[in-house]
Amino acid sequence: MSDTNLHLETGWKCLEEGDFAGARRQADREIGDDPQNPEALLLLAACCRGEGKPEKAMELLEQALVADAEWGAPALWMAEVLAEDLGRTAEALKYAGVALDRADEESEFLDAVVLKAGLEIQLGKVKAAQATLAELPPAHEVKLPDELSLDLAYLFLDASLTGDAEGRFRALADADANDAEAWYGLGLCAEANQDEAGKRKAWLRVLAIDGDSSLQDPHMSEAEMAEVAESALKELPEPTRKLIQNVPILIVDLPAREEVEQGMDPRLLGMFEGTAYSDSASLGGAPQLTQILLFRKNLERMAFDSEDLREQIRITLLHETGHFFGMSEEDLADVGLD
Repeated sequence: MSDTNLHLETGWKCLEEGDFAGARRQADREIGDDPQNPEALLLLAACCRGEGKPEKAMELLEQALVADAEWGAPALWMAEVLAEDLGRTAEALKYAGVALDRADEESEFLDAVVLKAGLEIQLGKVKAAQATLAELPPAHEVKLPDELSLDLAYLFLDASLTGDAEGRFRALADADANDAEAWYGLGLCAEANQDEAGKRKAWLRVLAIDGDSSLQDPHMSEAEMAEVAESALKELPEPTRKLIQNVPILIVDLPAREEVEQGMDPRLLGMFEGTAYSDSASLGGAPQLTQILLFRKNLERMAFDSEDLREQIRITLLHETGHFFGMSEEDLADVGLD
């Protein structure tokens, strides 16, 4: 192995271990000999991104993009930084296109297709996403990692290519009968096709698989979840808090089977049971809000870490409280509680 390859390999290992200073030292050794070494520039950009410096990362990636006019990785990374760190989705799409044009390896090509189609869907360019996904070979011709296959299946579904999505979800479910993600996707496909029986069958399967699985390294205990929920309620205006102060907040693992049999999403994060406050006047008597339910396993599955879980609980609880006060899904989306 050449000194250059050894330095860069060592640098990437340092980065994986969170040793940004060590990674920089290895990259700087190469930059000293060749200021336009694209691989060293990419490593430095990765350090900057890990340190929360996306603008500086973009500068280094731009240099790498120019230094090697055929390499697609810098463009792909630029698209990711723009979309994920800087919120500049339209600009990110441009670089995803560059990455796709430059991709000369199967893995680079697939990563670029997934990123480009996902950005097009975010921007509402469904026809463009369909055209991007059409560049993929048929599912039976290429064996993909399960995680990538799942991502592609969801992209096909989001691009309104339900038949393609269903075929990919079905292949995953056939390969592993306990793949809850695949069964959940099949339920979404059935829902899109207005196949109520198929949706319920698939989602009951999801509920059974999720129910049999235990939480691995949960971010917080049930008691801690309850504390977060109580704190979230304190954000409400005092008159509103008084109206719901006697409503119990229950934390359970998953929705009840009876509810899923009626069509409820088994991956729901929360719900309230009872009569909406806005309906109580016409029905007579006090509002009959029985309880607010938070589904622990589903919330844990959605969260990246404990802080993200806190935010998921907060949004879910305020979302369900909003329903109690008569807010629609559109109303809740308008105030950032979708």
